[in-house]
Amino acid sequence: MQQAMLRCNGIPTHIITEGRWVEEGLLPDGHRDIILVIPGNPGIPAFYTGFIKALKSCLPTETPVWVMGHAGHVLPPKTLSFPSEQDSMDRAFSLQGQVEHKVAFVKEYIPKDARVHLVGHSIGAWFILQLLGDEEFVKKVVKCYLLFPTIENMAETKSGIFFSNILLRIAPLLYFLAWIFTFFPKILREFLVRVFGILFVGFGSQSVQPMLQLIEPEVLKRVFLMGKEEMHQVRELDHRIISKYSDKLWLYYGATDGWVPVRYYDRLKARHPEVEAHLCKRGFRHAFVLSNEKDVGKMVGDLINESIN
Repeated sequence: MQQAMLRCNGIPTHIITEGRWVEEGLLPDGHRDIILVIPGNPGIPAFYTGFIKALKSCLPTETPVWVMGHAGHVLPPKTLSFPSEQDSMDRAFSLQGQVEHKVAFVKEYIPKDARVHLVGHSIGAWFILQLLGDEEFVKKVVKCYLLFPTIENMAETKSGIFFSNILLRIAPLLYFLAWIFTFFPKILREFLVRVFGILFVGFGSQSVQPMLQLIEPEVLKRVFLMGKEEMHQVRELDHRIISKYSDKLWLYYGATDGWVPVRYYDRLKARHPEVEAHLCKRGFRHAFVLSNEKDVGKMVGDLINESIN
């Protein structure tokens, strides 16, 4: 596993890879396949390390798996910096700015002759549908795997209502508490996050470091900003893109998902019966990276492996 911060659309961006690094290109005589993972919100790649390890274990050795963070969701080292102009910052970290961020990454780092397999989790699935609006890029895309896809009417869901009516209202308090938390010694912060995760959330030690990356006041603000815009902008399902590229889509819905209720799955199947969509029967949660990352990774990895071989 390799990781670093790369500038993408002018923003230091956290990238984690299994296999060849993004700047190395592909082997000249090997497979031309690349798997690109676009996370949910928060877009912190470290949450996905177990997932991409399991996914990679199903693939040919020369096939790389890349996960890119969202702009501003991981603080860069002091040697790098975000844009100094506030207007540039606001544009870069908005939902539309995040779309442009993904477009810039694709143009700069994916080889022209690559065969691309896209994996999107939650709002990452919506970003992938936006990428499919580029007809030149679509020619490279083999398949898109949309996991627990928040691609329509997020504000009307149980979790969306809770986010809008409760979390957004107490967001300033959460930013303040996160600021206080930064003054704690690192060992104490790790201990508190570990205990909280075990007792109240149900995640293990693999999620401690990404949780610490999340509990930074500036990161939390960007996560909430993006979430707020998701409530306003992720509305009507993009039926045109889904119909046009139905053969390139594979969707996986949760059976008990506060962000993507089963009625959204039912509506998709009724309107687009040709699309390959599945309702989870294994009890995976929306935030699968906290508890089911290996199982979901192997499931997706096996599917991608079939399309490679």
